[in-house]
Amino acid sequence: MRVLVTAGIVLTLAGAAGCSGGGSSSGGGSSNPVVPTATISVGPEHKTASTDLRLPTLIPTPTPAIPSVDPSIVLGSALKAYLPTAETVPSGWALNTKFGSTHESDSGAQVLSGTTALGPTAPCDVMRNMTVLDGEAAYASQQLESTDGNEYAALVTVASFRTGQAAKQLATIRDFAARCPSFVNKRVGTGGSDVETRLVAKPLNGLGDEALDFKMLPQGGYLGNETVLVRIGDRVLNLRCGADKYGDFPDTAALARELAKLVK
Repeated sequence: MRVLVTAGIVLTLAGAAGCSGGGSSSGGGSSNPVVPTATISVGPEHKTASTDLRLPTLIPTPTPAIPSVDPSIVLGSALKAYLPTAETVPSGWALNTKFGSTHESDSGAQVLSGTTALGPTAPCDVMRNMTVLDGEAAYASQQLESTDGNEYAALVTVASFRTGQAAKQLATIRDFAARCPSFVNKRVGTGGSDVETRLVAKPLNGLGDEALDFKMLPQGGYLGNETVLVRIGDRVLNLRCGADKYGDFPDTAALARELAKLVK
């Protein structure tokens, strides 16, 4: 029997940082999949705010009557086939093996269940600690690192949703960014200071059924992050990258175009 789990798939947490150059981590497993915390490199001109990049721990809940799982949902144990391998990873990147393993995580035979926090009445600062890729879904993720000397890191997640839910969620993210071009991320800066954070969302043409480039740009010299979301039917490729110590991003859109070729 498949288990519905009350949880969501994290798009981004704490607006001041994402996965970044020089990140460190440790692997997770199917029974308790956790994407490790990334350490943000700090350069002479850029600072970093506190952040947590973990996927929520899966905690089974009592399910006396489990609804049938939508056949469009591909379970995490099968979604791993859509992730890059050592043979298929795009040029200039490699699987993250700094700590002796490829940092892969997935929801196994479980299906996540949750609700989005980005409704039309949600306050803008909900973005500081929110979950958007949720609903009834499964996922698999893999960490990458650049090999071009820039020390970028990337978190690749492929999520599979109930029919129609992926399109609704991308629309929700676009609407939220249009309504909330910025928010105040409280007590995440130096000395517990507040950090004004800009949100920039723009469409990417010719990528999947639709694609969105979403940036969180904290002001005051803090490092930001960029997420490219690519919808392919009821599946979503979520590629998240952070700025390096100079505040620059890798070509996230180009990397997403290569990774999207692996998603069926």
